Amino acid sequence: MNIKKISYLLALPLLMLGLHSTYAQPIMIPGFMGIESSYMDAPAGSDSSNAYFTITNFHYEPIVLLSASADVFANATFLGPNDDELEQVVIQPEGRLVMSPDGVHLRLRDVATITENESQQITLLVRRGLEAEEEIEGTTGFGGLSGSRTREAGIPNEKEYVVNVPVKY
Repeated sequence: MNIKKISYLLALPLLMLGLHSTYAQPIMIPGFMGIESSYMDAPAGSDSSNAYFTITNFHYEPIVLLSASADVFANATFLGPNDDELEQVVIQPEGRLVMSPDGVHLRLRDVATITENESQQITLLVRRGLEAEEEIEGTTGFGGLSGSRTREAGIPNEKEYVVNVPVKY
């Protein structure tokens, strides 16, 4: 093959990657979970909004959505199909949750003024497994000179993930 043919073969995938980066990108955490198809509605004149995600659990244990936070709203609550408040949302192994207005969704309160076609960052607190592991205080180091690892303070099976959420009216 010559260089011209190779460049044509590489051009299409690179073009697709470039176009894909202009939209909200899904978060894929290998072996754990994927978050895609996220959006946030912003009704005119309202101080509350709703956010929706499609979340797939690739982990062998259930994953639990615990909370959400962002600079653009004061607080958030997970709501069920009947608008009842949920303390947490559990997604079983190999399960998929598609949030919708008439199903599970995230209610955002005291939302700042946002405009259509902008993207907001929402941080989700997610736990792997149904129960929280014992909290670790301080940073702990493991291993010798090669392969040294550190473990941060906090609950080991709870992590925050930032999702870029496009705004729709």
